[in-house]
Amino acid sequence: MVARVIAIASGKGGVGKTTIALNLGFAMASLKKNILVVDTDVSLPNLDLYTGLEKPLITLLDVLNGSANIQSAIYSIQMGLNILPCGSSIEALRGADIDKLGEIITELKNSEFDFIILDVPAGLSKFSLLPMTYSDEVILIVNPDAASISDAQKVRTISGLTDMKITGIIVNKYKKSSYEDIGIKLGLPVIGVVPVDDAVVKSRDSKKPIIMLKPKSAPAKALLQIARKVCGIPEKKSILERLLG
Repeated sequence: MVARVIAIASGKGGVGKTTIALNLGFAMASLKKNILVVDTDVSLPNLDLYTGLEKPLITLLDVLNGSANIQSAIYSIQMGLNILPCGSSIEALRGADIDKLGEIITELKNSEFDFIILDVPAGLSKFSLLPMTYSDEVILIVNPDAASISDAQKVRTISGLTDMKITGIIVNKYKKSSYEDIGIKLGLPVIGVVPVDDAVVKSRDSKKPIIMLKPKSAPAKALLQIARKVCGIPEKKSILERLLG
């Protein structure tokens, strides 16, 4: 089995990228897929904090500095989701070789997972571009504001000069504005739209998947819809829709 590697990226920080990466992973896991979410932010990681897995003993940094193997740094959490946290040890960071990330992703890709989601640092530094380059596709997280769209355009431009394949955008923190315009401006399809909702904050603070904590909320429904699309699973149709077609 060869896993499909999806980089969740953004031009601007603070757009909710980690929240989307993690909750998309939970949503895909709920569809009976074997999912691994990897925190590739070696300088400011926080994926483990969002899951309640505080201060994991072995992390991606330990794999990058050669003191541990990959399997020992993978943890199974709620709903059977697997995560590979990055860790915040300054000592481990000093010896980390970020150029080994490609080897690690290749090894993971040829393991038992169906999909590997990379939570990529925001921006266009080497730490951001490397994981995007090693992925099969990139999904950009964009907020409906000028700064976020402008920074996403820069990532879009850079992708045209490399082997990166940006397949679409997820509009996060959506309010009642026109999200179609964002896709047109970036020249990319809108894969999904996640609206602003207090349920997202409650999910993050309680360290529980939004599809478990607030399954009937608009963001939970949106994330499940995106997960189905990413996994290639047709949308469930109502009885009336099935009768009509």
